[in-house]
Amino acid sequence: MRALKWIGGTVAVLFVVIALFFTFGLNLLKGPITRAVSESLGRELVIGGDLRPVWSWVHPRLRAEGVTFANADWGKADYLLNAEAVEASISVLPLLAGRVVLPEVHLQGAELSLEQDADGRKNWILKEEPEDQKKESRLFIKLLTVNQGRLRWEDAWREHSFVADLSTDDTGISFSGEGTYSGMPLKAKGHAGQVLSIRDVDTPFPISAEIKIGDTSATFDGTLTGLIGFKGIDLNFKQLSGKTMEELYWIIGLAFPDTSPYKLSGRLLRTDGMWRFENFGGKVGESDLAGTLQVDTGGERPYMHGDLHSKVLNFADLGPLVGTNQPREGGGVLPDAPFNVDRWQTLDADVRLRAGTIKRPEQLPIENLSTRIQMRDQVLGLDPLEFGIAGGKLAGTIKVDGNRDPVRGSITMRVKQLQLAKLFPTVKQAQNSIGDLNGLIELNGTGASVGELLGSSDGKIGIYMDGGKISRFMMELIALQLWDAARIKLKGDEEIDIRCAIADFGVKGGVAQTHAFVFDTAVTNVTGDGTINLKTEEMDLKLKPEPKDRGIGSLRTPLHVKGTFGHPNVGPDMGKLAARGVGTIAMGILNPLLAIIPLIEEGKGKDSNCGQLIAEATKSAKQSAATGATTQKQKEKKQEKAPEQSSSSGSTVFPSNPGN
Repeated sequence: MRALKWIGGTVAVLFVVIALFFTFGLNLLKGPITRAVSESLGRELVIGGDLRPVWSWVHPRLRAEGVTFANADWGKADYLLNAEAVEASISVLPLLAGRVVLPEVHLQGAELSLEQDADGRKNWILKEEPEDQKKESRLFIKLLTVNQGRLRWEDAWREHSFVADLSTDDTGISFSGEGTYSGMPLKAKGHAGQVLSIRDVDTPFPISAEIKIGDTSATFDGTLTGLIGFKGIDLNFKQLSGKTMEELYWIIGLAFPDTSPYKLSGRLLRTDGMWRFENFGGKVGESDLAGTLQVDTGGERPYMHGDLHSKVLNFADLGPLVGTNQPREGGGVLPDAPFNVDRWQTLDADVRLRAGTIKRPEQLPIENLSTRIQMRDQVLGLDPLEFGIAGGKLAGTIKVDGNRDPVRGSITMRVKQLQLAKLFPTVKQAQNSIGDLNGLIELNGTGASVGELLGSSDGKIGIYMDGGKISRFMMELIALQLWDAARIKLKGDEEIDIRCAIADFGVKGGVAQTHAFVFDTAVTNVTGDGTINLKTEEMDLKLKPEPKDRGIGSLRTPLHVKGTFGHPNVGPDMGKLAARGVGTIAMGILNPLLAIIPLIEEGKGKDSNCGQLIAEATKSAKQSAATGATTQKQKEKKQEKAPEQSSSSGSTVFPSNPGN
């Protein structure tokens, strides 16, 4: 009975409204409507023009002209909404249940200004209600269309600002606009699904767009699910490009290295707590790069893991990890780009990288790079790190601790079977050389870049070659055996035996000092000493050739290796003769700090050429030491006998009584 009375009353009210409508028009209702909305939402609603009906076959349709809805009192814009006209169709039956259902709302010449201030306040939040008091909205809009619309977006908190022109068609909404994103210039255009479908958190929202932020550009299509909170993303990037991947930090908040310009394509997926860029490929500088990267955001900090591979990789394209993208001032060659350790705390990582060919200068061919790049708690590690060079390989680890101030780094690398001919591919006379170089590099240092780490490092560097062959012509030239070199040039070159080669350095404060430098061949022995300064990138080495057959054309002068890493200078010291004697070959070999002694024992052992050379040097040094000790004792005995002989002969060295 009560329900029948309520329905009857409602019908009576509708008849009264209809009667008023035909008698006075809808303008009579503007005041009550605007006051009710303003009081309910806490913002002033104004209908400055007419409120009138629009003919429709299905639902009653109203048109309000000159509509404005006030902004928050802290907002910059004059209005949250300002429209030339708003048309809305109304479903009658839901009104009986107390709900307002609008099948379509059309905005003409409308401008919507959305703002968020530096404190995070949002101007579209009208009234904050506690969670337990929030009620389901009684207003539901099915379709929103726009003609000549404009959207303004201001986010002072993140330094975002965007103005876009909007229009709708049967398939959705088109947009085009520009502004700033994190302070960088922003341009975007594209097409998306129906505007209000973004409310459905479970239905994919289609979108295709071209966007440019700073120097980063992207062209993509796909779907967004739960657009308000980005619950799901499935986008096909036809192109993602920029001047450096480092700029992505300001766009997505993840730290990437400073790289060369890049252009990639791939599929970007996002589900709760996970981002995944899969099956991507493209170019980074001169390098090709492909693979899959995944970032999990559920932990203390984002965790990136994945696999990357490249057919041709240029070290310079990877940025400060291995080099700089621009030539260094003054011609330096060691990387001087500073580590951005502040960014390291934003990401942990575990990424494997494989590359077939490493693009480097012709003088240093590198290939088959394989490493695992790990970042954990601001500690960067390349472990393991392995790459082929000159027919052999270098294998070991690199570690850089960003928690230390200054940054501390270490490198441990084993040199394995580098081929002499391939080590000097541009030297014609070296192409028939035979021999494998082995050794060890152990360095520890501090500094804000790779160059500073090496320039402050302590440790050791040792390289040796146990047997091989080399051009006789080259060795005669090194020894400045000019007559023999000319004769070989006319007669034809030949390979001679390399008995042993040793280059061993101790490093202190970035300065590598020779412990031993020996190159022992059938025709010439070359010893050397000097320093290599890793901080200033300067060399000061003296090589002392000792030809075994001293021909009439032999100058036997030292060779100086000076200059910088970028511009070395090799030439003879014409002012000095080379030191002679077999003792020169033992120079430094007995130093207990030699890095190569345990390596030789690991290899061919004590009976190898280098093992025998060290044994010979040890024996020679002991004999020299014994001879020196005997000579010293004889001198001491002579000095003891001298006063006695002077006394017996009646002569004195000094007057016994100066006063007489």
